[in-house]
Amino acid sequence: MAMQVTLVGADYEENLGLGTVAAVAEAAGHACRVVPFNVPENADLVVDQVLNGHPEVVGLSIQFQHRAHEFLSLARALRARGFTGHLTCGGQWPSQAWRETLAPRHGIDSVTMFESEQTLPELLQAIEDDGDLSLVPGLAVRTDSGIPHQTKARGLVEDLDSVPFPKRYRPHDLHYGVPFIPIMGGRGGWGRCNYCSISSGHNEAHEPGGGARWRHRSPQNVASEMAQLWHRAGGAGIFCFHDDNFLLPQPEASRDRIQAIRNELDKQGVGHVGWVAKCRPDCLSPELAKWLKKQGVLRLYVGVENTSTAGALHLGQGTQQEHTNAALAACRSAGIFVCYNLLLFEPDTKLADVAENIAFIREHPGHPINFCRAEPYYGTPLMQSLQTERNLSGSYLGYDYRIQDDQAELLFRLTAAIFRDRNFSARGVANRYMGLGYSLKVLDRFYPHDPARLAELELSAERLTRAISLETADLLEQALILVEQYKLHSPDWFEGAAAQLGLRVAHLDGIRHRELDELLSDIRAYAHQDRLPRTRVPPAGRLTKVARTIALGASLALGATGCEDKTIVSHPLPPDAGIEDVPVVDPPPTDAGAKGVADNSPVDRWRDTAVQRTTRTMDLPLHGPPMVRLIARREDGVVRATARVDAAQVSLRWQARGAVDGDAHSVKWLPADEHDRLVVVARSAGGLALASVRAKNVA
Repeated sequence: MAMQVTLVGADYEENLGLGTVAAVAEAAGHACRVVPFNVPENADLVVDQVLNGHPEVVGLSIQFQHRAHEFLSLARALRARGFTGHLTCGGQWPSQAWRETLAPRHGIDSVTMFESEQTLPELLQAIEDDGDLSLVPGLAVRTDSGIPHQTKARGLVEDLDSVPFPKRYRPHDLHYGVPFIPIMGGRGGWGRCNYCSISSGHNEAHEPGGGARWRHRSPQNVASEMAQLWHRAGGAGIFCFHDDNFLLPQPEASRDRIQAIRNELDKQGVGHVGWVAKCRPDCLSPELAKWLKKQGVLRLYVGVENTSTAGALHLGQGTQQEHTNAALAACRSAGIFVCYNLLLFEPDTKLADVAENIAFIREHPGHPINFCRAEPYYGTPLMQSLQTERNLSGSYLGYDYRIQDDQAELLFRLTAAIFRDRNFSARGVANRYMGLGYSLKVLDRFYPHDPARLAELELSAERLTRAISLETADLLEQALILVEQYKLHSPDWFEGAAAQLGLRVAHLDGIRHRELDELLSDIRAYAHQDRLPRTRVPPAGRLTKVARTIALGASLALGATGCEDKTIVSHPLPPDAGIEDVPVVDPPPTDAGAKGVADNSPVDRWRDTAVQRTTRTMDLPLHGPPMVRLIARREDGVVRATARVDAAQVSLRWQARGAVDGDAHSVKWLPADEHDRLVVVARSAGGLALASVRAKNVA
């Protein structure tokens, strides 16, 4: 008898993991539905949706460690609301943190370890038969005495062609009217980066159970899924391959594999497509890049990570600098869009390493860049080495460390505060400008009706991209200089100088947002000139139509659709959270729900508890920045704004292009125009935080 199964997980774009598990469950004869869970504010609604379906089994897909506490809270909420069925979960994080996940108070009955395609049907059958779950391989469960333990290990799936195509449980996102379709062509990789949770997960699964760490679907199998999706979508599509290593170690092998896929697509009547993929720098040659461009590759995520000699070695990347420069040059020459991320900080970072990375940014200003710190994800070699060195704090829900070099640690604290909105907001400058070049590649591939106008837009995008990249390098260098000068001054001087630099970043962000608004508006207008994206006539002969609605997709790859603020929110813990459920870093930025309200919480804000020590020590400034919440409303033609701060001793600075009257917690603001941004900087003994709101978003 079929059981009712409900799967819950993130749905920022189509969740291939959820889709695959749903397809497996349905192939085993069960009814399965998917409920998205993207922000903690929706937890009650998610619980309602789950319970209204009267499932016998609920599965939680915990993809991201930073959201683990939200899913554990959701599990407890389901139990509190009366769910008595089987509650399982899967994903990379619970597969490694299975002991903590199975703590009885969370109410989770089992963890399907690592790859679940073979385990889930057997688990569902055992539940239906009221069987002994300890006999199902590939699980973590509790014994009768409540002690978590693993059942017999199950190897990694050897034949990926045997896995059903993911269930597509909702319509595809649209990028300028073109369906944007996530897909996987393989799993695993050959890299040994010590910060990578994906490779550490594959290694941990391989050791007891066996199976190759790096596997590919056959070209025929990949093409069959692509063809099915392409025809179903109406005859066009951008296929985003989420393989960690889409390109093979040898360029010739990559070309052979992709050509084999293309040959199969031709046989199945698939015409014009776009490709998006990831690759290591050492896998890309100039010749391969030019060939990929002809096949329709629009964008490559090149794994740059850290370009200093020491930093790359510390992160287990080896010496990739020469390959990195060559890969970026090859893509630029071929016309493939590339953006990259720098893990600027790691446990052994020195200021000289940061300076090397700044120089790299300046050498490649045409490629958008973002930067952050290498995080010690659960089970990674980085986490384990820090644990051995006793330089690890926090809990299984999130770990922290102090950079060994005091100057580098101080620079990290400074950049985490002043670049918070630019780097980590979903609608920050970094995310928005990373979409410019990609947008133009989409237009070139699917809307080539006005080459002269398209060339103008490409030139504008290039100029703005270069300006923002070089500006980021300059601001980083200014932060580095402040840190170098710290030993000559007092902590108060440093905090004041940091606040001034934070205000400068906020001011420049306002300028860049206006420029991005204008250019993205021009790009959308260009796409609207031709309401039918170009398709290639399939070999079979008939030209199929695509949906005529021109709209931006929901993916962050395109950046913001306008100037609307989607500001940072720090979400409170649920009231039933215990000490061990307290995340030691705030969740990453998510979209605020109400206009006129802006929350900002610095990336390095910490909650101290009786069982947790913090590495945000008091011997350096910016050890624990405050939380600031900005509330604004219109009254009689002006905006009244109030800053609510969680620190007792705090000073505030306000900034806008329009007039601001007052310098305490409440001010009156006369915006210069609808794009004007009001910024407040809160400075306490622990550091600083910024919050902002735009005039057009104030009701």
